[in-house]
Amino acid sequence: MRELDVLTAAMRKASEIVMKGDRSARDKSTVIGMYDVVTGSDILAEESIIADIRKEFPDDTIISEETNPDDKVSERCWTLDPIDGTMNYSRGIPFFGIQGCFMIDGEAKASAIYLPVFDEMFTATDEGAFLNGRPIHTCGPRPLKQCLVSTGDFSRRSQQFRDAQAVIFHDCYSDVARFKVFGASSVDYTYLAAGRVDIHIRFLNKIWDFKPGMHIAEKAGAVYDHELVDKYGILVMCSSEEVLEEAKKVLIPKFISIFRRA
Repeated sequence: MRELDVLTAAMRKASEIVMKGDRSARDKSTVIGMYDVVTGSDILAEESIIADIRKEFPDDTIISEETNPDDKVSERCWTLDPIDGTMNYSRGIPFFGIQGCFMIDGEAKASAIYLPVFDEMFTATDEGAFLNGRPIHTCGPRPLKQCLVSTGDFSRRSQQFRDAQAVIFHDCYSDVARFKVFGASSVDYTYLAAGRVDIHIRFLNKIWDFKPGMHIAEKAGAVYDHELVDKYGILVMCSSEEVLEEAKKVLIPKFISIFRRA
């Protein structure tokens, strides 16, 4: 697919900026009560990817975290995050990625996430999900108590979210094997797609945070509760229908009650 070829080439080119560039962080204007950072590499990498896409598709809309965050989804539209996991990147923690997605009328058609430290390029189209060109799939069903669960570090967005994360880590602790917080959605989704974790839980927010990863994970076989997403914006994405069914019985009721009381 031409769009995917352009996206992956642009991301590999931008990765040179990221890996060799400015990691010094400065405070980023964000929601009251939250702390976030941006680096010089975020801006330069985003500008590089946008320029490469514009060369081939000059009329397409591009929604990007640093320079075009407020654009609306159009018929032909891209979403980009030049460094997902900037906090990790600025501290020398290797869990960060470059991610992007091409959409038609809001539906993902081609997605890519590149984890440059590990030289892992995850992609997805209608043909499936791939890691460095080889097909990948989520891991097979296993009992919930044997599942690895990754979750986003979303706790400061609101009191409800803080309460929900506390419940996830406390009340659900004995229901699963381990919790992992990688600090980058690019890692969370691709590790689910590649069978490295069994479940990913997060609150959906900005389109560049979730669209590429959800597309890749779904094409790799991951499933989720659509009603939970539509009603509360909570994603519980699982490696199989069997794992999802057990999660709906055991995990979800414990933290969804917080939102039902609100």
